[in-house]
Amino acid sequence: MIILYIIVFILGLIFGSFFNVLIYRIPLKKSIVFPSSHCPNCNASIKFYDNIPIISYLILGGKCRNCDMMISPIYPIVELITGIMFLFLFIHSGLNIVFFIYLLNFSFLLILSFIDFNHKEINVYALIIPYIITFIYLFLNSNVLPESILFNNAAGFIEGIIGSLIAGLLFFIVRFLGTLIMKREAMGEADIYIVILTGLILGYKVFFFSIIFAGITGLIFYAFYSRIKKDPEMPFIPFLSLGCFLALMFKSLILQYLTI
Repeated sequence: MIILYIIVFILGLIFGSFFNVLIYRIPLKKSIVFPSSHCPNCNASIKFYDNIPIISYLILGGKCRNCDMMISPIYPIVELITGIMFLFLFIHSGLNIVFFIYLLNFSFLLILSFIDFNHKEINVYALIIPYIITFIYLFLNSNVLPESILFNNAAGFIEGIIGSLIAGLLFFIVRFLGTLIMKREAMGEADIYIVILTGLILGYKVFFFSIIFAGITGLIFYAFYSRIKKDPEMPFIPFLSLGCFLALMFKSLILQYLTI
């Protein structure tokens, strides 16, 4: 089993390397296929042995082999986070359809989180794919049909729909009132679409805990980040995504607590 965990973690690192390409190129509207990975400073192609997740970064001391330009630590961070995400989701769900559903959703959320963190703007249309796939999965696995087609380990269909509606409505009201009071945009529109997906994944019983986790982790990060950068503009999507992930990991414990 340990060997299997290691394989899943390494696969996560490899996918994390590809996610870095998406995070960097999509906001710039560049092809994600051509050209191959290269240094943004000297345009030298990165050899395969310099593109091994995390290891190459450590060996090169965080610098380009050709021009010695510093490479952002965001790259190995994304790879490591992706590896951990793959591993935890695998431990949580096992090797089944649920694992791949969650993997798709959280991969999208991870990519959008770092794009939001770097550019403070994301294309919400990227969420259409996880929306559709999650909805179809929940429907096929619901009591709406005569028999459940898939193994149920996600939020129930009705719970997911109610969760998404509550999440969307709640954040729409907060955004509307906040903007009215502060006389400026209080929350990005994309945040609403993210929580709708979160409500769909978790269901209404667990959704509110994801918001609590998001608020706590956001405040902790702000406390440290504000010491480095004065009055920083904080994107909230990374923390909404992290809150959703944490709520899923502790879902069984949360539901047990709710039944006490």
